[in-house]
Amino acid sequence: MAVRIDIDALRGEAGAVACDAADKLLAAGQPAAITLDGGGASCVIREAGQPPYEVWVGITADGFTSDCDCRSSAELCAHAVALTVVAVQDEFDWSSAAISVSAPEIDPRVAELAELARGIPTKRLALLVAEWAATDRILETRLLAQAGQLAPLTAAELDDVGRTIDNIAHEATSGDRWDLHDVEKAGRAIVEEVRVLAERPATEEALLVVERAARAWDRIVPPFLDAWETYEEEPGEIGGALRAVHVQLCEQVQPDPDGLSERLAGIVGAAEVDSCLDEPWDYLGVLGRDRVKALRNRR
Repeated sequence: MAVRIDIDALRGEAGAVACDAADKLLAAGQPAAITLDGGGASCVIREAGQPPYEVWVGITADGFTSDCDCRSSAELCAHAVALTVVAVQDEFDWSSAAISVSAPEIDPRVAELAELARGIPTKRLALLVAEWAATDRILETRLLAQAGQLAPLTAAELDDVGRTIDNIAHEATSGDRWDLHDVEKAGRAIVEEVRVLAERPATEEALLVVERAARAWDRIVPPFLDAWETYEEEPGEIGGALRAVHVQLCEQVQPDPDGLSERLAGIVGAAEVDSCLDEPWDYLGVLGRDRVKALRNRR
């Protein structure tokens, strides 16, 4: 159920100090953009001389709730007030049962390392992340995305990615001296390409490139069937990674379900062996139960 927020009452609860700071943020154009997140609103606020702060606000079972990286001792910080003001002005659709971004369970090991990272001086932590990102394309792209420096690829750039994927697959099985290790390396290289692509803003055009990658992997995977004792896990691992990216983009883009269903049927039907995208139930949230059942029946 949608609800409304009384911004004047919220300002009164936040207090003059937080509201004055929020007004300065608003005057500086912050937050620049807000997104729907768990039934509430979220954004990243960038302030001169300060690290970027990720903030979330929403109506939960506990009432109006905010969660901000700034760790202010106040229940409502300036960042939360600024975000709420912009969301109300934009006539944001608030859910009465939002889920705070801090609510989902985090892997205990990740939580442990995150707590450890909080004790590292900011500049040293930034350098550590940068050094690692310089050797890892996926992390580098994720870092750029978190910094708000990535735009969707152009049609020409997406075509280049598609050709790169096709070339990787072709070279893995061309000539007379290739072996299954070459195919495995090609599969992992294709996965890297689509994971890098998935860090950018999701578009339907990017989704089609991932489907192109799935077709490419489906074409070169059959030789593994004759060596399943040696390569028992690799085909499923690589195919599963490609499918995970495809499902992720489908959930973000929300393509026309009938069109997606037809494309999936075409990909599955064209595969010499089981396609890496042939798991209809993974697409339940995008296709709906009837289309999933129809895909299963077409096998």
